[in-house]
Amino acid sequence: MDFYNEPSKVDEYEKMCEEYDGSELHTILYKHLKENSTLLELGCGPGNDIVALQKKYQVTGSDLSDEFILRCKKKFPDLSFFKLDAVFINTDKIFDCLFSNKVLHHFKFEQLEASLKRQKEVIKANGLFAHTFWLGDKEFEMEGMFFLFYNKEKLLSIVSKYYKILETYIYKEFEENDSIFIIAQNNKSS
Repeated sequence: MDFYNEPSKVDEYEKMCEEYDGSELHTILYKHLKENSTLLELGCGPGNDIVALQKKYQVTGSDLSDEFILRCKKKFPDLSFFKLDAVFINTDKIFDCLFSNKVLHHFKFEQLEASLKRQKEVIKANGLFAHTFWLGDKEFEMEGMFFLFYNKEKLLSIVSKYYKILETYIYKEFEENDSIFIIAQNNKSS
């Protein structure tokens, strides 16, 4: 994902996200995750969700982009950030929750399954999987980045192989019903 290592592309992305308001998603997460829990954000980008999440949780940010990590460390000097591939999740730390907002749509189905399996090892028993996805039935590549819009039933079928789904929330990011937020519990047994 060299796209997000170019400062000009990161500037463009930050500008695009200036009006972002994740409060709707955060409110859903707050219902399921106790205050002061440990949370790892996969693909934190410029830290848009971290602004709110750090007020309730012990947040660690991660991204594959060195540029995003550099900017987040400046923006949030009291928090921990590290470079991380969200498929392999190379860390020995364990968290109460793994969260991402429109990150896992860059994975093909095989990569998503590999990430879901690895996430089970990084999420505490009964901890939470909390991720948003684009809904639809298309895949494409743009400026070297892969995008997959998931069929809802297929996505839920894959997630439920590894986690107990607690809540699904369909919402509008750009168009009506174009996105889904899945909160699921790691039962560690599967």
